[in-house]
Amino acid sequence: MFDDDSLTGNSNADSITTADIEKPILVGYAFGPKKMSTMATVMAEASRARIVGVVSDETPEDKKSKMNTLTRETLHLHQKEVKAKDRGLNNVIRYFRSSCSSVGTDDESCSLTSTAGSSKASGAIPVRVSFVPVDLNEPLEEQHGGYFDILLHKMTEDILCLSKANNSLRNLVNTEQDVSTCIADCEKNLQQAVQRIHRLKQYQKSHPRCCLADDPSKVEVVMSRRAISIRLQNSLNSVRSTSGLPVETPKFISFENTIENHTLRYPLIAKPLTAAGTKKSHCMGIVSNPEGLSSVQTPCILQEYTNHDSTLYKVYVLGDDIHVFSRPSLPNLPTSSSELKLLTPFVEFDSHKPYPGLSDFGLEMPPPPKRAKWQQLTSSEVVPIVSILKRAFGLELFGFDILAGGQRLYVVDVNYFPSFKEVSNFPSLLAKYLVQLAVQKRTLSQKNESE
Repeated sequence: MFDDDSLTGNSNADSITTADIEKPILVGYAFGPKKMSTMATVMAEASRARIVGVVSDETPEDKKSKMNTLTRETLHLHQKEVKAKDRGLNNVIRYFRSSCSSVGTDDESCSLTSTAGSSKASGAIPVRVSFVPVDLNEPLEEQHGGYFDILLHKMTEDILCLSKANNSLRNLVNTEQDVSTCIADCEKNLQQAVQRIHRLKQYQKSHPRCCLADDPSKVEVVMSRRAISIRLQNSLNSVRSTSGLPVETPKFISFENTIENHTLRYPLIAKPLTAAGTKKSHCMGIVSNPEGLSSVQTPCILQEYTNHDSTLYKVYVLGDDIHVFSRPSLPNLPTSSSELKLLTPFVEFDSHKPYPGLSDFGLEMPPPPKRAKWQQLTSSEVVPIVSILKRAFGLELFGFDILAGGQRLYVVDVNYFPSFKEVSNFPSLLAKYLVQLAVQKRTLSQKNESE
């Protein structure tokens, strides 16, 4: 989405001026039918978030020489919840805070824009940001004035459709030519998918100051569990968490048709190859022993099952913000062949519904295990993992699952633009993240144009 300098806070490429902050920011969003049903409210709440750029209170001479610049290193998020007078909702006020010595560090001076009408006197600059829906079936130049700072999307069904097409059709979304004649013979769903993704990518190419969050070609990788597993396997070599825990992904084998002989260790977990975009993507099964293989539907991926004390960690990544939440998960299962033979051979489940328990495998329920201290996963613990996955997948807005077992951490799934449902202030965090992207992109574009 950006080159490395624009994301790492390079002081030369990332100097943010007052003019960059003052200009209104327009975010266009496009989601598939399923995502739109849940995100419409989030977009409305994000539009109500107040974002303020704070410039330092320097002398006129300092202002003249420094042009009131804010660097990305000094952008810090501060939030203060206030009750809306007419809606009874909580609005989150956000600040970009200058680190200049003339700005106080106490709570009172940091909150100088929290009172209505004080922003002008204090040197704070309100950032006007609007979220508007866009229709990718129509030219973006003809919608909402034709200029967008950010295009936010989750077109899962379209990207999935493209991922299953041949390479020549998939590459059409990158051409600058009209693609309508090239796809005339394709089925309707594929035609529409190519047109919509092509329109999204070509708009960004013709409007260099627009940010695409994220690039659809990067998102395509996480449509396939085989591609995800291969990418994880290749990128997690010698990776450790902040405290030094080894990080890996479970051993796996994928099958297109018939399940052949394999060397994986039972029990196994069977997952559809398609990771998103269909109801079947979440239909999985635990294979306790070889007898259960006959119940597995292909195409699929088989992973070695990892005992993890019935706890799954959901990690949400939003640019530099990382959030970790635990969820109930599958139970610990026996590992010896003699015990596995006694279990129910195949236990099917939907990963979006409550997981099966030991009784579903024909076992009695033991007392809940006492979790070791290191298994209380925190956002700081997974920072090295997030950094690796950002580079490996080229995404900034994504989630992944972690299992903690045997003094190791296992990354088992990666997905683009997850629900973030446990993140209570997600709409405001999303607004802040997108404003940062827009301001950084403006600054980078101005720098490139001046060179």
